[in-house]
Amino acid sequence: MDAPFHTLSVEQSLKRLGSSLDGLTREEAAARLARDGRNELPPPKRSSWILILLRQFAGPLIAVLIAAAVVSVLLGDINDALFIGGVLVFNALIGFFQEVKAEREIIRLFTLMRTMTRVEREDELQEIDSVDLVVGDIVWLESGARVPADMRLVSERDLKIDESALTGESMAASKDPAPLDDLEAVAADRVNMLFAGTGITRGRAVGLVTATGVNTELGEVAAGLEQTRRAKPPLVMRMEKLSRHIALGTVIACVAVFGVGLLRGFPIGETFLISVALAVAAIPEGLPVAITLSLAVGLKRMAARRVLVRRLDAVEGLGSCTVICTDKTGTLTLNQLTVNRIATAGGLHEITGAGYSPEGEVICLEGEQSDTALKALLLSACLANEATLARAKGDEFHVSGDPTDVALLVAGRKLGLKREQLLEEHIEVAPVPFESDRQFAASYNRVGEDLAVHVKGAPEQVLSMCVNALGPDGSTVPLDEQAVRLRLSELSSTGLRVLGVARGPAPSGISREDAPIRPEGLTFLGLVAMRDAPRAEAMEAIRACHDASVRVIVATGDHAETALAVAIELGVVARGARAITGREIETLDEDGFATAAREINVFARVTPLHKLRLVQALQQRGELVAMTGDGANDAGALKAAHVGVAMGKRGTDVAKEAARVVITDDNFASIVGGIEEGRIVHDNVRNVVALLVTTGVGEVLAILLTILAGLPMPMTAVQLLWANLVTEGLQVIGLALEPGAKGILHRPPRPPNERILNRLMIQRTVIVAGVIGVAIAGSYGYMLNVAHMTPFEAGNLAVLLLVLIENVHIGNCRSEYESGFTNSPLRNPWLLGAALLAQAVHLLAMNWEPTQKMLGLQPVSVTMWLAMFGLSLGVFAAVELHKLWLRLREKKAAVPVEA
Repeated sequence: MDAPFHTLSVEQSLKRLGSSLDGLTREEAAARLARDGRNELPPPKRSSWILILLRQFAGPLIAVLIAAAVVSVLLGDINDALFIGGVLVFNALIGFFQEVKAEREIIRLFTLMRTMTRVEREDELQEIDSVDLVVGDIVWLESGARVPADMRLVSERDLKIDESALTGESMAASKDPAPLDDLEAVAADRVNMLFAGTGITRGRAVGLVTATGVNTELGEVAAGLEQTRRAKPPLVMRMEKLSRHIALGTVIACVAVFGVGLLRGFPIGETFLISVALAVAAIPEGLPVAITLSLAVGLKRMAARRVLVRRLDAVEGLGSCTVICTDKTGTLTLNQLTVNRIATAGGLHEITGAGYSPEGEVICLEGEQSDTALKALLLSACLANEATLARAKGDEFHVSGDPTDVALLVAGRKLGLKREQLLEEHIEVAPVPFESDRQFAASYNRVGEDLAVHVKGAPEQVLSMCVNALGPDGSTVPLDEQAVRLRLSELSSTGLRVLGVARGPAPSGISREDAPIRPEGLTFLGLVAMRDAPRAEAMEAIRACHDASVRVIVATGDHAETALAVAIELGVVARGARAITGREIETLDEDGFATAAREINVFARVTPLHKLRLVQALQQRGELVAMTGDGANDAGALKAAHVGVAMGKRGTDVAKEAARVVITDDNFASIVGGIEEGRIVHDNVRNVVALLVTTGVGEVLAILLTILAGLPMPMTAVQLLWANLVTEGLQVIGLALEPGAKGILHRPPRPPNERILNRLMIQRTVIVAGVIGVAIAGSYGYMLNVAHMTPFEAGNLAVLLLVLIENVHIGNCRSEYESGFTNSPLRNPWLLGAALLAQAVHLLAMNWEPTQKMLGLQPVSVTMWLAMFGLSLGVFAAVELHKLWLRLREKKAAVPVEA
């Protein structure tokens, strides 16, 4: 096996690849391009419209409905078949159009940018499209460029690389061309390699292309997604269980009725037709449409809150999740260095604000508020600086240069210091750019006749140049190196990046050509500590997650101290918590890692494999897991999680392709909005299921009771379909638009193993079905035997009673616990309107000749309508009593028992 390139010298790497520092010939480059292919990742796989449409017909319940339609055709009941076929097509079209729309939005988020690259071929520098790069090419890169392929570093000058998209590290990485001894070094530790998809923040480099396209580190992450099994969203798992239960219950009920009919001497043909009618009653034909509508409404609401859901079945996923595993860099933080602390000889100061916004103030933590050294320090830091900061539009700023320099310019703006204005007074004579080998940057500036040097860099290096320090009143004081080192240790231990700043007089004859490399005899101004600032809204979002009983885990490639400091500040963990690193994870067996996944909330220096292992360990514990991230290093875990959440702006294409959900504003707080909307969707789906299942079982019970009483069928299959699909279906649309219950984010998520048809819903189904069955069967028997109506007249009233019960019961289903007397119908005018419309449609059908013939209906008097309405109120009374009992039981359980 060939040694990895990071262990080889530049000369050995060139020899292996058959290249030279003069570059490849054009003929050799063309041959390699034909052999290896273009330097690009395969375009994301897009589902065809046909596949998206066919996907809408999947699922056990849909299969039962298709079977019912086929049986209806075989029996010659074309009307039944047309009704069922119509609902299947309607359901499929709703889901199809919603998913196509979401897919188009995702495609829009993928930025298809063509980048040009400077490459040396035949000893001549030329610019080519990066997709035409081949292994062995010599590439020239400079600040601001994206690395187009994996490369062995040939040479560099003052190079800094942002590798956060690949490794998760927030700080820009330094590079060194020297070969390494560690054969197993991870990407973050291969300091002589450049990786595709990373960006150069400062300096220049020359690299030798070692891998292109799918063979790069980024390509391997993308390819690994193909082998990663995608977990099903929570709702899909629950609905599959419910569908199987409904299908099984329907078969059992039909067999039972068929057997009872034969035992009572009914003809086989008639008994079979009764069984088919029972199947129509038992199967909630409107359920697929209702769920699709609920999800579509939720998808639209989430999009308004900047949460884009790619698949309809994942809409409620965030609301069901019990754990959110989040990346740190760019997700919880801004991925923008920000000055956080400044320590001078006179005290310690906090600089508020985050990112590139110059909004912020100085808070004195120790010492004197009016510290002259503070402003002097930032003035020197702004002068010894190569970055630019300019307002673009509104509150946005355009920056260029090293992130450290940008952070210092922003801090200066917070004290009213602008580099452009400073240079008008402090004329720049000779800048000394930062270079890794000398570990400092300097600027010689003239004010009048005086020349001064301003220095910033590694604290130890700057300290060694100084002979005294600047006091809070502006006078020089003795330099206390021990105190400075103690403060440096204190700041560094919290994950902050620390620089030293100094200034001093310089010989008047200095010019740009002969500036000394190392200034001496300087005055130490203080230490500047900076960090990748947490997002201002992330703390509130994490608090909301905790209020919602959702556990938050930070999993990052960054250092443990940095990750833990951010997690503590944002409230993910309390002070005293510990982090576990990737190196420690490697030593754990499965049981040990399972314990870590249960007890630890900060995972640092982790690889993509560690993140994937974390997601799988949590899933094995029965957790419903959401994973957020924006880098290619997050992609495997994003796909494996029940709900993968990618960032839309900063997220890599690989991450967005792997995720089910995309946050379009890159705001972790938007996830809380997604949790709320997901819970609303889940509640509405449960409410819809409760409506359809309870009425369906009630219809079955009514038919069974009439058969056992030796009475004719109270309703035909077509009448049952009319009630289930048209009148009830209209109301389901209103129920899908139900606003969220109060305090929805202050309750824990439902247990992962909880079924939709849980104990509460079973209790409610028994009560409601009993009321419906007794009301319909009892009134039907009364009308036949006491009122001496014909079966047609009695059946017509039975259908009216069923529709009225559905009108009343829709109000019961708005909430599992809240009384209908306190839950005003005006909170959801759509539902109120849908119920009135459903009753109006049925009254129209009773009075319109075509529907009278098709459905077997006829008009009724106002007296009879009022009588049926009075009977329908029984279901409202029964459910209200059940809700009252539940509330009293819950209240009693909450009262502490006194000794």
